[in-house]
Amino acid sequence: MTNQKAKVIELKRDNGQTTDYWVSYWMGRTLYQVSVQEQADGQTDEWEVVKERFPFYFGMKKRMLELAEEKEALGFRLLTEEEKATPVIEEEEPTLDPAFFKPAIRYAWWMLGLGILLFLLPSPILNGLAFGLGLFVWYETFGQAGMPRSYQRYFHGMLAGLTILQVLSAIELERFAQPYYATICVISAIVLVLLVVQHRLEETDHIGQGESVRVRKMKDHSDIDL
Repeated sequence: MTNQKAKVIELKRDNGQTTDYWVSYWMGRTLYQVSVQEQADGQTDEWEVVKERFPFYFGMKKRMLELAEEKEALGFRLLTEEEKATPVIEEEEPTLDPAFFKPAIRYAWWMLGLGILLFLLPSPILNGLAFGLGLFVWYETFGQAGMPRSYQRYFHGMLAGLTILQVLSAIELERFAQPYYATICVISAIVLVLLVVQHRLEETDHIGQGESVRVRKMKDHSDIDL
């Protein structure tokens, strides 16, 4: 039976002339399945990567265990301690999905525009919009694999600050809270732009290099989409 606490599950099945490996793990809110088939001479014949995106972390571990049990029913087994000494996957620092860059810039424009409106137009409705937009941006960023810890801390702090301001607005202190809403929105827009610029530069520096997670015997296949 698989380890209930595992964040990475590695299974193996011997078929005489071939050996099948199956690895499941998660980064952010994405669950990955990596399947590899090796010939007796060590050559890799087949490989496959499957990704499942979850709206929250809840259910990811249960899903991974269910998938592992299905594989075990097909004859797979857990790797021994000796086999784990040569890991099936080799992990490096994960990087942000480039698909996140475009919406991040859009969120930055929304935050900047709302921040300017908050400075110019005193309105409790805008306060609520700032909180809602901040909550949405936090949700879109907190589960991104490869998000730097410093940015994660900022967006958690942003949400905490907006929540406090929302409480102040609820007790009729809207005018006192509004400049702080505006400031948080403008700063958040700048942080989003810096995040995108930083990772665009890092992406350029690493063109041609392997992906953040590779499969053993497949290190030369840099076109794997993880």
